[in-house]
Amino acid sequence: MQVRNTARFTNYDSIYKIHFMRKALLFAPVFIIFSIFGCKKTVDNIKKNYVLDIMTNGRWYVEQFKEGPTEVTADFTGYEFQFYENGKVDGIKTAVTTQGTWAADVDALTITSNFPSAGAPLSKLNAVWKLVDSYPDLVIAQTTVGSDLYYLKLRKKP
Repeated sequence: MQVRNTARFTNYDSIYKIHFMRKALLFAPVFIIFSIFGCKKTVDNIKKNYVLDIMTNGRWYVEQFKEGPTEVTADFTGYEFQFYENGKVDGIKTAVTTQGTWAADVDALTITSNFPSAGAPLSKLNAVWKLVDSYPDLVIAQTTVGSDLYYLKLRKKP
């Protein structure tokens, strides 16, 4: 008789384990989905903070600017740009500061800049720029204006 009771206990234990495993498998996809969305938000925040840190720490200058095939980098000689976490950007040349705005979209790999009250050359930066390549001290971007492809290379000052 004792052997039979032990067998019953073993069967009950096995049934309990199987029942537990079925429930675990039922809830596993829900857990995985929540984990993925939670991780995606965390990863997005890390990427956004990384871009903010790189752009806002230090000043930048235009290393190269092309309007289609025309090189116009010299128009930006003496300008420096200071980006801020609040979406503001200053275009600084000697004692004159022109204020604008900027926004980065890490998913679309774009940077939007706007100097609403500025004339040339800063007004040439008013666009959504698609990032072609980027490093902590260099951003290469392009945009289309009319039928011309504009090319911008920003470098962080050492």
